[in-house]
Amino acid sequence: MPIQNENEIRQLSELSQKLEEEARQAINHADPQEIQQLQTQLREVQDKIQEARGKAINGSGTSTEPLFDAQQRVEDAQHHMKRALTNLNAQNDEVQP
Repeated sequence: MPIQNENEIRQLSELSQKLEEEARQAINHADPQEIQQLQTQLREVQDKIQEARGKAINGSGTSTEPLFDAQQRVEDAQHHMKRALTNLNAQNDEVQP
């Protein structure tokens, strides 16, 4: 595998920002299916970010800070979505007869 270059790092950073915004919107829409789909996408991006961080750390000389920030955004979004999904499920359980 080639070592990450600046372009790939930038793309992952931008993707994490895009998914973070989509996560906010999904939470605001209170749509469990949308949240679950985004959780899957976030997990996939998190795996790519972790792989990229490993490559960057292994001698490319590329700063890993943008990747760290991207990973933090993804983890925060996952946490908020998990909490929102739990709350939505709890509300649905309370409504059920």
